Amino acid sequence: MVNYNKKMDREEFDYEVETLIKKGKSTIQDISIIEGIYKDYVLLKNGYLTSILQVSGINLDLLAEYEQNRLFEDYGSFLMSQVHDQLQTISMTVPVDFRSYNLGWKKRYLHELENKDNTGNEYKRALITSYIDHFQGIRMKDEMSTKQHFVVIREKMNKRTFQDLERAETILTKKVEEMTNSLRSTFETYDITIRKLSEKNTLSLLYRSFDFEMSKLYG
Repeated sequence: MVNYNKKMDREEFDYEVETLIKKGKSTIQDISIIEGIYKDYVLLKNGYLTSILQVSGINLDLLAEYEQNRLFEDYGSFLMSQVHDQLQTISMTVPVDFRSYNLGWKKRYLHELENKDNTGNEYKRALITSYIDHFQGIRMKDEMSTKQHFVVIREKMNKRTFQDLERAETILTKKVEEMTNSLRSTFETYDITIRKLSEKNTLSLLYRSFDFEMSKLYG
């Protein structure tokens, strides 16, 4: 028996995610659930507009056992309070990004070269060069890593129109604000930082998921 309701849904949401093994679907764009970026949001092929929050981690090793237990209880209460929104949480280990730090040393080296008063200080320039080489080596060899944590919030579009996209954006913006306040309220004693990913940050995160090795150089 034909399921006409299912057929009607698929016609209405022609951007619904297709089966990954469908013939002719071979590129990342073909198989990806991501349709595109709208402002600082990610539009999915299944009709959801999503936003991503990056939340700093909490070092459990610095907490006593009773503090750890209280943290787990707080986290469990937070998840239960948000169960209706079906939140997605993501944690990933990434190399520590020394680019901005190393750039500071490179600028300092150039400053030393341009400073006429220190033209003869070869030892100082050699020391700065050694720092640049050291941190560049750590970055390339992935000798230091850190954990990043993300919360994904979404809002369903009713129709694939620009008006409904704006409606979903308005609702999602409010959800992001409420989620941020809820996280800060729940973990206020742990001094966490929360930031909404911009378009550039989101693209870097997605790039890292598709091509992790290259993202270390250009992400």
